This record gives sequence, structure tokens and C-alpha cells, in this order.
Amino acid sequence: MDRDNYKILLVSFYNDEAYGLRQLHAILSNRGYDARMLFAKNRIQDCFTGQLNNVTPKEESLLADFIIKFKPDVIGFSLVSSNFSLYKRIFKRIRALGNFKIILGGWQATLNPENSLEYADIVCIGEGEDTLSETIELLYSAQPINNVKNLCFKADGKIIKNPVRPLVQDLSLYPVHVFNNSVAYFIESDEIVQKDPYFDNTRYGTMIGRGCPYSCTYCSNSFMAEHIYPGHWSRMRYRSVDHVMLELRGAKKNLPKLERINFYDEVFLPKMDWAKEFVYKYKEEIALPFYCMFYPGTCSDDMAKLLKSSLLAGVWLGIQSGSERVRREVFKRNYSNSVVREQVNIFHKYGIPVKYDFIFDNPFETFEESLESISLLLDFPEPFSVNLFSLKYFPNTKITEMALEAGKIKERDLNDRLNADHHNIVVQHNNDEDRDFVNNLTKHISALAAQSKVKDEKARIIDTIDRYRNRKKRVP
Repeated sequence: MDRDNYKILLVSFYNDEAYGLRQLHAILSNRGYDARMLFAKNRIQDCFTGQLNNVTPKEESLLADFIIKFKPDVIGFSLVSSNFSLYKRIFKRIRALGNFKIILGGWQATLNPENSLEYADIVCIGEGEDTLSETIELLYSAQPINNVKNLCFKADGKIIKNPVRPLVQDLSLYPVHVFNNSVAYFIESDEIVQKDPYFDNTRYGTMIGRGCPYSCTYCSNSFMAEHIYPGHWSRMRYRSVDHVMLELRGAKKNLPKLERINFYDEVFLPKMDWAKEFVYKYKEEIALPFYCMFYPGTCSDDMAKLLKSSLLAGVWLGIQSGSERVRREVFKRNYSNSVVREQVNIFHKYGIPVKYDFIFDNPFETFEESLESISLLLDFPEPFSVNLFSLKYFPNTKITEMALEAGKIKERDLNDRLNADHHNIVVQHNNDEDRDFVNNLTKHISALAAQSKVKDEKARIIDTIDRYRNRKKRVP
């Protein structure tokens, strides 16, 4: 069989950008395989309540029918833990459709490979580019995969977990993404179409590097740094500026509705020399507004000024809580509110819009500590916007261990063991009334801040908080 007759299907749920899956597809396509991408359902979700448009039975049938028609030799699923329950339901349906191998990768596979292996033939732990490429080569030539690093599989009824390979330092070695409607399919609104959803998208998402130097307890990156790549994951690895430009030129040329670029690096932390080269070439070759993420205290005045000159249109800033105790003891994010304010003022100085991330639904945070977040928001220069999140418990993260030990959740509540896809665990401060008060007040402040009206309503907001406190004191 020629390579171009060896069929591989890569599937993503609720993520039509799917940067990692697209990277894998580019590698397999570059090696001559008939690799296709299927994006199942677009994400329409309230980031706080977790309500979203779940995959329908008809859409499950469309996926099954496509597999029967395409006849893949390998199906790869890229999963986050909150999609695992959906995948388990679909797995029961597709496993009987053929003799193809099923490979699971992504955060779910890395965080909990043994559990994942109950619903797959092969699980990939950690970064998968070289691992998947090697695995497909061996499967294609009917050779054993027993010695492939990063793989977890069963042999003679026993689970085998191979050691992980060293991290690739030169990320520019990998090919850039493929933009071609002939290799992509999209399931949405009970229909399947042969089209890459990126062709209707106004944004393009990418990353300049990998790794994270921080150890936030709720984040899977801390698990990678401690258990998968100790001593290495926290060291940032960057692509060359030319490689980033090659990818972005392709996106700009091929995506007709493209209006902006989103950089999804956990923290945008390039060195100044890299940033200067990037700014020069980005303005010359791309010239589209772009957005990126920062950790408080990591964007200097000089960096903000430089990036603003290169069409930086906005940033996401993860604060998570206005309580220094909660950040330090619960989230392991060690910065003061004075550092937050200094960072905020730098962005304001250069007219860079900010969207702040806060985790308000947190059982380790008291009602009064939640109000510290409100107080911090009231001091921020306007305009701004806010992302509100519920604390989520993914397998084997530090916050999950803390919550289990404290009795905040049970093992059955973990996000990879739920029966409803994208289910969120609803946690509370002291009672539902406190929770609703804080969340509704934050949404109100966010709506005012977008119109630069918080300062006009600040006294009234503070009075509302005081009246609520006084009423709480009178309740027996």
C-alpha cells in the first residue's frame, strides 16, 4: 500500500482552531499520508455557567457514517479532560465500525493515561509530534510499536508505559499548518460539510513557543513540569521569528476573512531581541491586530511599548483572585496586588485594552476574599473587560489533590469521570446567595467598565456591598 492510500483521521471536539491537532496533521501530510481533520461542533459556551451546545445524537451518527465511508486505518482524538465523557460515549459507538487503531492524545491522555487507555488502543503522553510520526510509520509498515517513547498501551493484558523522549528544542523543524478544504470536515447544526472552519473565521490562533515557568495549582502545565518533563517543561522553547512568519503568511494568504491573530502561549515571554525582530517583520509582512496573554509583572514598559508599535490590540491578564492569600496559598501565584496594579498601569499607559481572568467560583476563597477581587477591579483604569471562570478539577493537578483532601469534591466529580460532556462542578463560597451576589456584581462591573462608567457608579457599588454585608449580619 502506498502512503497516500494509508488513511488517518484526526478528530477535535469543540475547538475548530485546535493548534496541536493541526500541527500533527501537517506532519503526517508532509510525510505523504492521506490525513484528514474532522472538527466536531463549534464552541458556544458561557465561560462561567458552562452551558454550551452539546453534540447531538444526529451529529454522533454523522461522525459514525463518515468513519464508515472514509475507512481510516488510524483515528486520533485530541482530548482535554472536560471532553472525555463525550468521547467515552462516542467510543462505544465507533469501536465496532472497523479494525482501525484508535490513538488518544492531548491533555487528558497525559494527565490520566491509564484511564484513557480503557477507551483506546494507544495513548500518547506528552508532546506527540515525533511520537505520532514514528507510530504511524510502524503501523503503516506492520511493525511493532513496543519501543516507541511516550506511548502507553496494553500487552498481554498489562499496561505498558514507555519513557518519554526528550523535548524537541528547535520547534521550527516542524512544518506549518495546511489550509485546504479537501482535507477538513466540520460537523455542526446536525450537518457535516467538507470545509475547514478556519475559512469562515476572522481570527487565527497560534503559539510562538511552549512551556511555562509557573506552577499554578489548577493548571495542567504544573503536572507536565513535575511529572512528565521535570526540569525541562518550565524552560521556554521558542520558534524562530521566520518560522512564525511563514505560518502567519500562509494564514493571511489562505484565510479570506482573517482580521486578527491570537497568540495562545500560556505567557507571552519572548526575549527582547526576539521581540524586536518579530515586531519589524510582523509589521512588514502581516500587519494585522494581534492579541496575547501575560502573567502579572512579566510585561515591562519597554516590551509593552515595542509590542504596541507592532499592532498589539489587546491582552489577556490572568489575575484569578484579588486576594493575595488565595493566590499565594491556593493557586501558588506569588505576586502582590501592587504588582498587578503596576502591570495594569503599563498597559493603560500605551492604550492597550485588557481582559482580566478571574476564578470566582472557588471553595477555597471566602466571601470577603471574593470582595477583594471586586475592590481590585474598581481600581483598574477603564475600559476593560472580565472573563469569569469556575474552578475546575482535572485529574492529578495540585488543586484537585487539595480539593479531595479537603473534602470539597469526591473522586466521582473529577472532570474526566463525569457522564455529561463539559459538565462543570458548581462550587460555592458560603451559600448560593453569596455566590450569585459576587458573580452578578462582577458582570455588572464588567459591563460598566467596557463603557468606562465604573467610576461613575463606584460609590453606588460600594454602598450595595455594604448593604449586603449588613443584611448578612442580621440573618441568624
